[in-house]
Amino acid sequence: MDEAVEEEASRADEPVGLGVGYLRRLLGYANKVYALGAVLARVRDGRQRPQIPMATVVRAVFACGLFRVRSFNALEPQLGEPQLLAALGLPSAPARRRVCSVDTLARALRRADPASVHAMLAALIERAERNKVFREGWIGALRYIALDGWEPIASRRRHCPQCLEREVQDGKQRVTEYYHRYVVALLLGPHEELVLGFEPIRNAWARRQAGERQVDGDEGEQTAAIRLLRWLRATYGRWLEVIVVDSLYPNGPFLTVLAELGFAGVIVAKKESDEPLRDALAIWGDRPGQVVIDSDARERLELWDCPDCQTLTTYAGPIRVVRGVVDSLARPAPRRQWCLLVVGKLTHRLSARQILRVGRARWHLENTGFNQWTQHWRFEHVFTTDGHAIAAIFALFFLAFNLLQLFVYRQLKGYGRLRGTDPTRTISRVVDLLWAELHRLTAPVVWDSS
Repeated sequence: MDEAVEEEASRADEPVGLGVGYLRRLLGYANKVYALGAVLARVRDGRQRPQIPMATVVRAVFACGLFRVRSFNALEPQLGEPQLLAALGLPSAPARRRVCSVDTLARALRRADPASVHAMLAALIERAERNKVFREGWIGALRYIALDGWEPIASRRRHCPQCLEREVQDGKQRVTEYYHRYVVALLLGPHEELVLGFEPIRNAWARRQAGERQVDGDEGEQTAAIRLLRWLRATYGRWLEVIVVDSLYPNGPFLTVLAELGFAGVIVAKKESDEPLRDALAIWGDRPGQVVIDSDARERLELWDCPDCQTLTTYAGPIRVVRGVVDSLARPAPRRQWCLLVVGKLTHRLSARQILRVGRARWHLENTGFNQWTQHWRFEHVFTTDGHAIAAIFALFFLAFNLLQLFVYRQLKGYGRLRGTDPTRTISRVVDLLWAELHRLTAPVVWDSS
């Protein structure tokens, strides 16, 4: 264990007088190691002379995400419970009264400064990076970021000016469906996988509000992804290295942005008629690939590698093409194929087998992220009908998700091993224990760790 990790663990294990169990340890860890109170305090309030401080608002919504409360209506009665208020570091409310209403939470989040909301999420990642959590990287000692589009919210009744719209068939009639869609960046790894940031896909109205002059409709996913990439580089600096994306992105403009920002890239390619995949397939022809047996995964891999294709006219640089065919040795299953485009000098050290592993790891964003967030974290619920407030709620929920990832894999290492390899099930069990232990708090949490 390195010195930074030892220091982190020793600081988190100091007695803080909050009760017993995982909830005490989590709150102590979050406040002592990551200064959670200071992180949440980054959210700036746009209200004039508010009666309820923004600190109270963000802590309450953070708790809603941490305990996976299904809605604001379900949270409202808890806002008068002394145990929850103690966990939030708030004084107890008078008898039969709540510290605030959920309508106040929604109104305050609508007025919160959007840039400060994203800065709050980034502050936790920056502290983790300074603590050398990501020092060793992953495959080939590199740090990988998966980007993909995600649609958590859709409704045929409730909507806001920032909603995207589409026509869908409902029985015999066409109806309008309103939805929000985002591009999300997830740091990939063998254990903790954290949300680095997210960016909304803007409709025409939101584009005009953002200052665009020539607007001819809603923007696409790639436009939002490029905006997110620029934000990631400006916010986190150079320690983020390789971007992993799906088959929407193998085109010259996107690869050019990666090169401009200093990112390497691993991009899924599916259209065999498009360059440079077409050129690589012609070079390989019917020749067999290199066969590798992965005894741990019980798979047979057949690999092809074309290191220097330059047939994509819209991109000024070499593109490596890797093809992998996977057969399961454990059970009868159809063979699966991946074709991947690879750019950037950082990836030169990676073997074709490592490239295939990176490309397949993109699914962590679907499994660790999207599926878990909609099934267990209530992201699909419409907590409020305002685009800015929805983004603030998501940022606070992502903050809770990241803290739980860090807590489980860096403080409860044995717990994760004992509960099996399914991270979703492990973290769900931890959340159950946190909720059960809430009533054991013996004193309010001190959120100001300065």
